[in-house]
Amino acid sequence: MKNSKYQEYFAPTVVLVAICLVITFALAYVNSITSPIIEENAIKKANETRKVLLPEADNFSEFTGELAVLEEGKVFIKDCFVADNGAGIVVTVKTKSFGGLLTEMVGINGEGAITGVKVTNHADTPGLGTKAHLEGHLDQYKGLTELTATNAKSDPAVDHVSGATISSNGVHYGVYAALEQFKIVGGAK
Repeated sequence: MKNSKYQEYFAPTVVLVAICLVITFALAYVNSITSPIIEENAIKKANETRKVLLPEADNFSEFTGELAVLEEGKVFIKDCFVADNGAGIVVTVKTKSFGGLLTEMVGINGEGAITGVKVTNHADTPGLGTKAHLEGHLDQYKGLTELTATNAKSDPAVDHVSGATISSNGVHYGVYAALEQFKIVGGAK
């Protein structure tokens, strides 16, 4: 028996399109359920990190003014939160790093001194580029109120990680951008 063109071509196509539609709607439904939960968890984690970077703060309010952009698409402030009690600010910065954009949070107290730096997202090489993200390396920024260069190798205030220069510069430029944002905000109010 010969199969008709309908059974050979059209019927399987209709079945595949139906399966694709069902799966698409199922994924959209699951996404509608999980997306708010994921977003809520991300906000909670960011708030916890802000509190670690600026422990003197009681609560934070998002700064709605100008956000610094040092290099379009390469170094820019994602958000800035000001402590309600005037303890300082916490800035989320995105900078170009070896693996792409790196996200870090920088705490700055009311006097303009860095209270902490934490890399929250990156795609740098594990074990090499990530050495610039380690707490021991990031601790050197604590207490600094000014950086003289946008890259770590040229700034005498800090050490860069040998072999991870691009990652070190990414972290450093982000801290530099955060200090610029502190100036834009006008300090901690």
